[in-house]
Amino acid sequence: MELNRKFKEFQRLLEYAVELKKDEKEFLELYRRVSDRNSSNFVDELTRKGYELKNKFGEDFNKSGYRLLELTRIGERDEVYYSILKIFVANNKKFLDKLIEAFKPIYTEEMFKVFLFLFLSGIIGKDRKSENNSGD
Repeated sequence: MELNRKFKEFQRLLEYAVELKKDEKEFLELYRRVSDRNSSNFVDELTRKGYELKNKFGEDFNKSGYRLLELTRIGERDEVYYSILKIFVANNKKFLDKLIEAFKPIYTEEMFKVFLFLFLSGIIGKDRKSENNSGD
């Protein structure tokens, strides 16, 4: 766990360096390599968080689920962010830091899609219990 935290901290420092030195491509390349390594852990966290929030927000996400999936598919980050933010605000809940991370423009469009599809699959998909019982 400590090593994961250090990698995350290193990624934040690299992100800062990328912002300061926008014309130096080496920082961006190093940042992408480190963020790819951290992304596998992040993917698991987002999926878990989606399942955890299913009971709190599941109905709201189910109502707009297909729209959110389609907006994610076509890469409309702003629209997806706004739609999810509306659900959190309507329920008087703080927007998740983990979700804010997923929307950062430093991530490629493909990684953004992976992050959001996994989060949405947890929150609008079947319960894990029913998935395990169905044998799929």
